[in-house]
Amino acid sequence: MVGPMVDLNDYILKLSAELPVRFDYARKLRRRFLFEKLALVVDEYLNGGLPKTILLPGLRGTGKTTLLAQLYFHVLSQTSDVIYFSADELHLLGFSLHEAVDRYFKLFRPERPVILLDEVQYDDNWDLTLKVLHDSKRALIIATGSSAIKLRESADLARRAIHIGIKPLSFNEYLHLIGEDTLPQQLEALFEWEIDKLEKAVSGTARFGDRVEMYLRTGSLPVALEFDERTAYELIFSLMERIVYKDLPEVRNFDSSTLDSAMRLLVLLSNPKGERFSYEKLSKVLGVSKGTTIGLVKAFVASDLLLEIPPVGSVSKKIRKSPKLKFLAPSFRAALLSKFDVVETAPLLEDAVALYLSGEGTLEYEPGKGGADFVLTRNGRRYVVEVGLGKDDYSQVRRSMERLGAEFGIVIGKEFEMKGNLLMIPWWAFLGLM
Repeated sequence: MVGPMVDLNDYILKLSAELPVRFDYARKLRRRFLFEKLALVVDEYLNGGLPKTILLPGLRGTGKTTLLAQLYFHVLSQTSDVIYFSADELHLLGFSLHEAVDRYFKLFRPERPVILLDEVQYDDNWDLTLKVLHDSKRALIIATGSSAIKLRESADLARRAIHIGIKPLSFNEYLHLIGEDTLPQQLEALFEWEIDKLEKAVSGTARFGDRVEMYLRTGSLPVALEFDERTAYELIFSLMERIVYKDLPEVRNFDSSTLDSAMRLLVLLSNPKGERFSYEKLSKVLGVSKGTTIGLVKAFVASDLLLEIPPVGSVSKKIRKSPKLKFLAPSFRAALLSKFDVVETAPLLEDAVALYLSGEGTLEYEPGKGGADFVLTRNGRRYVVEVGLGKDDYSQVRRSMERLGAEFGIVIGKEFEMKGNLLMIPWWAFLGLM
C-alpha cells in the first residue's frame, strides 16, 4: 500500500494557519438557531465545564460545515486551542481521524482544546476514535456527519455522545437566514387552542406574501438560499445524487444498478400520487425486488431524506399497509418535480407539515379513501390534521375524528376560524408557527 503523499505535521500546521481564511465566507452569514445552543456548550466547557462529545447528524445541504465554521470563530475569539478536520479530506490524503487528532495534540499541546470534526463517516473507525477521545476527557468534540445511518448505528457512542439532529429549515429560520424579521414561535398555541396567539400569527405571516411559497420551493435547505430558483434546483438535485451514489454505499452494500434504481425511486415518490404506492407497486415499476425497494426506502429514511409515516391502527395493520413517505425537506421534492417543469405547491406543503408535526409526538396517517392526511398523538391527545391549499370546511376532518375517536380536528387550508374542538388555519400562517 502506498503511503500518504503529504507529511501529516506539515498538513496540520498549514491547516491551522489557513482555517481563518478557509472559513472567512461564514463570517458574513447569519447563524442557524442551533448555533446559540452549541455556543453555550462551548462557553461552559471553556469556563471549566466537563468535556463532551456532540454528534450532529443531518442531511447534506443543511449547513453543517458552515455551522462548524461559525463555531470555530466563536472559539477562536476566546482561545487558540481549536482545530477543524474534515474526515473526507483526511481520507483523500491517506490519514485517519485518530492519527490527525493525536498529532494535533503532540504538535500544539492544547490546554482546553475544542475539536471540530466534519463528515466523520468517511473515516472507517470514526466511532471508535470518538469513543477513545471521549473517554480520555481531553477535549470538547463536536462532530458532524451527512450519513445519519452510520452515526446512529454506533453502539460505542450511543451512551456517551449527545445527538442533535440537524433538520431542514422551518419557515421562521428561513426568514432569519435571509435577513428578515422572524415571527414568535407559536406551534404550541396551535395545540392549546390559544386563539389570541394564533390570530397574531395569521396577521404576522400575511406580510411575507410570496416568501412563503419560495420557502417551500427552495428555502428549506440553507445550501440553496443564495441562488435563483433554477440554479437552486440543480444544486439540490446534485446533492441528492451525492446522497445516493456517495453516502448510501458507505452504509449499505447496494450495487451500482440498485443505486440507479434508488434515484428512480426518488423520482417516483416525488409525484404526489407516488407516496400512496404500495411497496409491491413501487418494486414492479422499478423492476427490482420488494425487499430491495424496502431496503432503499429504509436507507433514505435513516439518512433523513425521507420521512416514514405509518398507518394508524394495530401492529398488524402497520405491517400490512405501506407507510406514507414524505420528503423531509420540501425543496428535495421541488427539485425532482422541476425536472418535469411542474412544481406544484400542494405536495410541498404536505412535506412541510410533516416536518413540523414529526417532532411534536407520534405521527401517523389514516389509510383508505377519505382518510386523514395526518393523525398526531401528543401529550395524550389525538389530533386529526387535514392539509390543502384551498380547504375551507371541516367535513372530512369530522368523519375521521369519529372513526378514530380523536378529540381535536385541524384543517390547514385557506381560512382562519375556531369552532369548539375544530380549528382552521391558513396554510401560510401555519408555516409561520415554527
